[in-house]
Amino acid sequence: MPNYQNEPPGTLLLFTPSEDGRRQEIILHPEPTNSPNDPLTWPIWRKAWHASVLVVITGLAAGLSTLSGAASFAMNNELHITPAQFNVAVAVLFVGIGGGTYLMSPLPRLLGRRISYVLSLVAGIAGCVMFVRVQRLGLLIVSHLFLGVAESCAEAMVQHSLSDIFFEHQRGSAMGLYVLALSGGTFMGPLAAGLIASSRGWRAIGWAGAACCGVMLVVMVLTLEETTFDRAAHVLRGSDPESGELEKRTSSQQQLEHAATTCEPTIAGSALDQKKSYLQRIRIITPTSSNKTKLMRGFIYRLRHSPRCFVFPAVLFSGVQWGAQITFLTFYLSVSDVQYYAPPWNYSDKAVALMAVPCLIGLLVGILYASLVADYFVVWMARRNSGILEAEHRLWLVLPASVTGSLGLLLFGIGSQRGWGWPVPYFGLGCFGFTWGCAGDISLSYMQQVYPEAILECMVGVAVINNIFGCSFTFAAGPWLEKQTPTQVFSVLAVINFVVTLLAVPMIIWGKRMRAGTAASYLQFVDKMNSA
Repeated sequence: MPNYQNEPPGTLLLFTPSEDGRRQEIILHPEPTNSPNDPLTWPIWRKAWHASVLVVITGLAAGLSTLSGAASFAMNNELHITPAQFNVAVAVLFVGIGGGTYLMSPLPRLLGRRISYVLSLVAGIAGCVMFVRVQRLGLLIVSHLFLGVAESCAEAMVQHSLSDIFFEHQRGSAMGLYVLALSGGTFMGPLAAGLIASSRGWRAIGWAGAACCGVMLVVMVLTLEETTFDRAAHVLRGSDPESGELEKRTSSQQQLEHAATTCEPTIAGSALDQKKSYLQRIRIITPTSSNKTKLMRGFIYRLRHSPRCFVFPAVLFSGVQWGAQITFLTFYLSVSDVQYYAPPWNYSDKAVALMAVPCLIGLLVGILYASLVADYFVVWMARRNSGILEAEHRLWLVLPASVTGSLGLLLFGIGSQRGWGWPVPYFGLGCFGFTWGCAGDISLSYMQQVYPEAILECMVGVAVINNIFGCSFTFAAGPWLEKQTPTQVFSVLAVINFVVTLLAVPMIIWGKRMRAGTAASYLQFVDKMNSA
């Protein structure tokens, strides 16, 4: 078996031969400990509940960011807020998402994971209540700023929390759950808001959002456990990293049972290894230091140095992939919120809301493809590569999105302008949903494998990049659609999608060289962030 010890981050030894020399067993990354507080060794039901709460929070936060679109037509009629003015509020929403993600990024490593969720849900309640009270443009803009901050937890914090409870080989499926929740919420927001607006009026949208945030705040405070764990302080006895010997079992569960029953921590009997009480596990704040000055310095240091992750190729790649999808979503919403209310469509609020259904169907297929199929594919590739998994193996599955995404944009744009029967633009929306789930899931899974120790900071980088796209094209969409036809606009977008998704090709070819070239700066970045 080739030596992979000196390989760059993102190259993993996923399999090792079993004792009979025929089977190959999965190696657990990160290495579990026998501490009762290690979230990696939680039972399945506990992990499932934790992940479920995170998924619901993600979907809710994403839905909040898109719910106001269903009210734009009514606001124009009632409050005389024009589409151009409404776009200003949407642009501020993207500023809130990107800015909130960046400003809250130091909190999980300094004060624990839970505080970010509390702040985001409280911001969601405030934003929804302000949305209900809107009479003028100013309050609409402020409400969108708070709604953007509410989504900021879903942009980076959730992936960080999921990585606390899942092993490396499980994170592809975990990322699929995350992308399903984030994207599903993005499409379900307009659907739910449209149905509410058509039956109870547009102001009821805000009350519904505030109620959902309130319920989730209670559930989160009472049941979402803190997963901060100092893994470096715990070492498994029984394996010698110098000799390279590894415990081998026929399943991951057997490795966990072995860790829980036969290994002793190096700090046995210390407070680190005493099982935390329920009240300790649900503390709102779990500070890493009792020194407030040190915490403040750490906060400022992380804000100053986290932008360094922008130089990492996988962050740029993932940010561009996500940013492109958000750009296409902006144009789809612009067309549906204006053109489909007019002839020949003459849609109601409910009919426009139901246009999200084909997007959701395509999204679900894309997520299944990008998580389940991709996980089997990378395992197959690793078996053919002497058990070594390269991060770029996953990127092969992005390539079909260059066709599906471009086809979907063309069908929707041309069909919308020419008044084709609903199956054509709706099929285009399904293709768009598939590409959203496929490209988003795979690119984030790739980045997570390349930079496993800096997931939080790298996701902040991705969030900033894609929200710059969203903010910029929010202003560009309206004027562009006024000057050119949807056919012309969406033809250009189809070309952009084709080019952006095919960026996976140079990453497949030269991605490992890029990882090797930035390995030293990445490891230095991680050391500085951990020592701050």
